[in-house]
Amino acid sequence: MTEALYSKIFRLLDNQQLSISGITRELKSEGIDEHRLIMTGYLRALRDLKKIDEIEVPPSKTYKLSDNVEKEEDNIYSLIGHHLKDVPASKRIYVAIYVFSYLLERPIFRAELKSMGFHENTIMDAVQHGSPIKEVPEKDIKSFRNSITRITIPSLDPAYELKDENDSYLQYTGLVLLPILKVFVNLEGLVPKTKQLKLTM
Repeated sequence: MTEALYSKIFRLLDNQQLSISGITRELKSEGIDEHRLIMTGYLRALRDLKKIDEIEVPPSKTYKLSDNVEKEEDNIYSLIGHHLKDVPASKRIYVAIYVFSYLLERPIFRAELKSMGFHENTIMDAVQHGSPIKEVPEKDIKSFRNSITRITIPSLDPAYELKDENDSYLQYTGLVLLPILKVFVNLEGLVPKTKQLKLTM
């Protein structure tokens, strides 16, 4: 079992609880096909480490993130994936590609979209003919693939970018990036203790 698997389980259980069957099914849709007994042992190990809570729901058990589990604040994929929930579902994957293309100054790989919470089927549907998303030729992404060390990019994983500059996605970037900025920037002494409802001139 890898750290990447833990990250996927962490994301799946963010704000919801799932049974072993539910977790196994979601992971399988993302290309991780582990036997149920192996997953049971792994989930119990995470429970013993107090990373997740096990809830008895006879005749089965469900799992959720422990309330005191350390959030993955250093994982940019989890952070952006979490705040993409504030973007309309129909725009979400386009905004994700828009934000990452500018943030990382390169196309975004399918594995990275999955790390943000997009399912394989969602990605495939989004890149159909006529979509504003284009797949970048392999010759143009080989150097990017080789330079990424924080996550594993499969050798044949495609990468995507938007076909045209489209400022319509810009209006949503604030919903994604500003909450993250507030987490990492010390605003003490800058934010009023009592919030003003209306600015006066």
